[in-house]
Amino acid sequence: MRRWWIVLAYVILLIVGMTNKDYLLEWLRTSDPSWLPAMFLLSVLIASIPFLPFTLFAGIMGVKFGAMVGLLINWFGILLTSLIYFFLSRYYFRNYFTAYLGKYKAINKFQYLFENNAFMAILFGRMIVIIPPQVFNIYCGIADIPFRHFFIATAIGMLPPMFMLAYSGEQLFLSLHNFLLGVIWYLLFLLCLFLCYKLWFHNKLDQSKR
Repeated sequence: MRRWWIVLAYVILLIVGMTNKDYLLEWLRTSDPSWLPAMFLLSVLIASIPFLPFTLFAGIMGVKFGAMVGLLINWFGILLTSLIYFFLSRYYFRNYFTAYLGKYKAINKFQYLFENNAFMAILFGRMIVIIPPQVFNIYCGIADIPFRHFFIATAIGMLPPMFMLAYSGEQLFLSLHNFLLGVIWYLLFLLCLFLCYKLWFHNKLDQSKR
């Protein structure tokens, strides 16, 4: 049922976008800085609701404001949303979220890594989206992880993916060559990062079994 709600939300957004295509294209062409405060707030709203397409929003920010400003908007929204989920799960809805995470059995094997290597585990988890972001934030709030590790690793780890989304949005309309080149380089970066993560993960897992 939840999947159907997500599909319905995307269909509605597509219909709204098609019926207001001319207005949206004109809005994208003008980089009016007066829109910036609203976009920072909207980035938090969209990032905090799981079924809303933040990836699409992040690319649009790159189209409208360029890669660097788009990066700041996307990064701000993701970071603030992560903090909101973290504090809610740690101080207000701990029991509810603990039950919610029970549906994600695979996440339990990360507990040792999270609680004993929090900074690196969060950093890798942000750069390589292994676990859905909202689930990741909730788990970090429930786990015995210092807030400073969560904040710093999240702030650093979200920079590459948020920049890539903004850059892709910008280059998609400026240069298809640069867009494809950026995607290839980013995929290579993710592959190298994933291999490093696997080596680190298995090494730490072996140490925990000794």
